[in-house]
Amino acid sequence: MKTAVRQYLQHLRLEEELPSINYLQRLIQHHLSLVPYETFSKFHYYLNGPELVPSLPDFVKNLTERGWGGTCFTLNMNFARLLSELGFDCSLVRVQPSHLAIMVRINGKRLYVDVGYGSPITKPVELEAKPHHVLHGFGEEIIFTKIRFGEYEIDRRSNGKSFVKKLIKWEPLSEEQISHDIDESYVDSEENITMRRITAVRFNGHQCFFLRNRTMKVMTYRNISELQINEQEKWINLIHEVYQIDRNSIEPALDFLKKRGVNLF
Repeated sequence: MKTAVRQYLQHLRLEEELPSINYLQRLIQHHLSLVPYETFSKFHYYLNGPELVPSLPDFVKNLTERGWGGTCFTLNMNFARLLSELGFDCSLVRVQPSHLAIMVRINGKRLYVDVGYGSPITKPVELEAKPHHVLHGFGEEIIFTKIRFGEYEIDRRSNGKSFVKKLIKWEPLSEEQISHDIDESYVDSEENITMRRITAVRFNGHQCFFLRNRTMKVMTYRNISELQINEQEKWINLIHEVYQIDRNSIEPALDFLKKRGVNLF
């Protein structure tokens, strides 16, 4: 087994097994708990490269040494690479606008997998099995609806209200085929909101920690509490504690935004 794959599995606290739906589900659940969705590394890759989406060895190195995860392209591309190394048959899937997921083919089924949405999609979803799927978690409802052949809507709702909808184009793609999507997700402009704010999400047992700039929401299956952090040092300490992100990686993100007119402190 390659060193990066072995280290990745060690970080996920799992052993190598033969591909199965059960193993895939455990990989997903451990990934959501142990690898954060975060934009700190996105700014770093944009400024320093060498690639906008890191290679598997670089991703694993930064995960294990700096606590970095990434946004959808980094997380799902590298999770797909891991799955492929473990013997799963998988491809990438375009989700519009500006998102990426994974198609895993196993036991004659095509399963939707997504560890890069900052969302409790804790299991593979067999979209083609029925026209409607509903997942629940941390005050969120995730509804998959078939729109037409090869297209599914994914609707995320909180308290019964939709807060984001995207369209899954259910067609297997290679990394090369989504290179333009990657470039677009890193456009350094006011219109690309992901490049103008800090976001981090981590699922930890029965809690979900959601950071948006200076506000952290702590969600359980029963309630939501909200914390406003107004002091930079306290904010850095909290992010390091909750997300396990290296302290030295946090302040450069503040500088990145400050140079673009976004001052958090």
